[in-house]
Amino acid sequence: MNRPRALAAIIATCFASSTAEAHEHAEVVVHGERSDAASQVHVGKRELELRPRLRPADLLEAVPGLFAVQPAGGGKASQYFLRGFDADHGTDVAFFVDGVPINMVSHVHGQGFTDFNFLIPELVVGLDGYKGPYYAQFGNFATAGAVNLRLAEAFDENVAQYTVGQYGIMRGLLIASPRLPQGWRSVIAAEFFKNDGPFKNPEDLTRLNLFGRVTHDLGLQSKIALTWMSYGSKWNGSGQIPARAVCGESETGTPPPTTIGQPCVDHFGFVDPTEGGATQRHMGSVSFSTSWEDTDLTAMLYLTKYRFSLHSNFTFFRDDASRGDQIEQNDDRTVTGTDIRLRNHVHFAGTKLTTTLGLQLRADSIENSLHHDQSRVRLDEKFAANITESALGVFVEEDIKLNRYLRFVVGGRADRIDVSVDERVTRSASGTAAGMTFSPKWAAIVTPLPTLDLFANYGRGFHSNDARGAVLKANPARLITPATGYEVGARVRPLKNLSFTATGFLIDLDSELVWSGDEGTTEAAGATRRYGLEVGARYRMGNWFFADVDATFTHPAFRVNAGNGDAVALAPRRTLTGGFGVRRTTGDFTPFGSVRLKSLADRPATSDGSLVARGFTTLDLNAGLRWKKIEVAVDVQNLLDTKWREVNFATASRLSYERSPVTGIHYSPGWPRTVMGRVAIYW
Repeated sequence: MNRPRALAAIIATCFASSTAEAHEHAEVVVHGERSDAASQVHVGKRELELRPRLRPADLLEAVPGLFAVQPAGGGKASQYFLRGFDADHGTDVAFFVDGVPINMVSHVHGQGFTDFNFLIPELVVGLDGYKGPYYAQFGNFATAGAVNLRLAEAFDENVAQYTVGQYGIMRGLLIASPRLPQGWRSVIAAEFFKNDGPFKNPEDLTRLNLFGRVTHDLGLQSKIALTWMSYGSKWNGSGQIPARAVCGESETGTPPPTTIGQPCVDHFGFVDPTEGGATQRHMGSVSFSTSWEDTDLTAMLYLTKYRFSLHSNFTFFRDDASRGDQIEQNDDRTVTGTDIRLRNHVHFAGTKLTTTLGLQLRADSIENSLHHDQSRVRLDEKFAANITESALGVFVEEDIKLNRYLRFVVGGRADRIDVSVDERVTRSASGTAAGMTFSPKWAAIVTPLPTLDLFANYGRGFHSNDARGAVLKANPARLITPATGYEVGARVRPLKNLSFTATGFLIDLDSELVWSGDEGTTEAAGATRRYGLEVGARYRMGNWFFADVDATFTHPAFRVNAGNGDAVALAPRRTLTGGFGVRRTTGDFTPFGSVRLKSLADRPATSDGSLVARGFTTLDLNAGLRWKKIEVAVDVQNLLDTKWREVNFATASRLSYERSPVTGIHYSPGWPRTVMGRVAIYW
């Protein structure tokens, strides 16, 4: 690889995004020359645009083994699964968009809360997936892994698209790259989306997204980009319904409601029809990149304004037999931060040394509260807090390429988190706390043959816990929970464009102690260990045919049985994904289509395994044709019309007619077969 191409690849994988074509080129370069682990993956625009995208978070599933499912209500953050982690809404997976961190610290609904509904999927031109805590550039939440989505600076064509489908689906999209003077590029986009879903209590989801970016070249090797995104949505929720209330779906030994003269709840039904929420996010960033001789520099500043309100009822009448247990959660915050990286390349006696230094700062100013409600009317305030949380991270990484056969990557990062909480209701969660941690990282990459790469990785990482739990007077949570990961793997390329990977991994997490935003308390659990095997295959023919299949087998368990079993509740144990996509231009015609399979196996819902979270297998299809400037397509989600549960939880709840609480499975139903048609006009 020559030096200009190498430098271009390095800059492209940092936070300054480039055009769609440049990103696809960078994908090939990085995959072939810059992979630091067998599990690392880079996916380009052409492959991404052939994947299902009923929800923006669906794009994340391009990372093998990563699942994003919706727990309740179309405007709420997804629940994420990766490498044996039920990462809830983002506790153990770090998410970024062009390097801007998306996970919310000390969020009222869950630590690391990550909502991707602000994202317009068509703007994504590349995805970088990293598994394990092996990468010095990632700090908080990057225990199971990290994902960065890269957005476009410009498009060759403008597009107006309209989608209509079952269950009230309607989507309008406009993306344009206005013509600007030489050295300037721009993208503006607007999206409006609505649906009711298949639920008896219609979601009435409406979502509006706006996006603008302008990029200016400051000479041949420097550029600056300004980006702004605005998003707002509101929705109703059907909640997580108890399986025992649905005839034919109750657990063994639990009689259906009809045995006591009560009606059954429909599979798509509800218990509390007043659940739902609303949220807003406004996010701006300024990024700068430059290079000279053997050095390149990237710097970014970002600002996020965010508001969130959610009404949920997980336990119905367990705690308040007359008024019900509905809660209202509110989160209002401002996030500011910066990320600066300096990289230098040195050649010495046949060895190539690449040194990277990084500085990351983030500050969150948070106002959140929890109320007891009845039908969205406040009854009493359970807590209300002002939280300030700051994070400082510095890292260094040395990439040592001794020769074409051997490369080492060694590094480390130091992180410090400071929190201050003023809780105004109970005063039990007021005070300050601080934590520091050092995370060493290393990787060895051996290439004995041009078609074979062998990898070994080690790294320490961490996720933070909620500030309110860390300042409790009694039984405070540990502010920083360390994780240690190990990985060995191989990637073999027996034929051009065909690769196979196999990876064995182990991750130790010091404690599963987390803050429960739904209860306003900390929940203590012990140390866990997850080990497993991942295998996969990928085939790419030019830029028009893609095929892949990936399977993950994981054993997650508590390292010490506390007397109620050692299973990690809801942690995925077996996953399978696969599919193919094609988009080939012949003259004025461009037919395209894809088929995607997704399967998640049954898993324990409780530590003793007495309750089981049902798995699922779904198949999605899309097909279409572009003729000159007009494109038509059909998307089919859940092609086989599988009846499935998208999420499962073991919950102690009480229905209005029950004498005492019952612990059982609560679930949100997955969508049935859903057909959508779309038409697009390009100019």
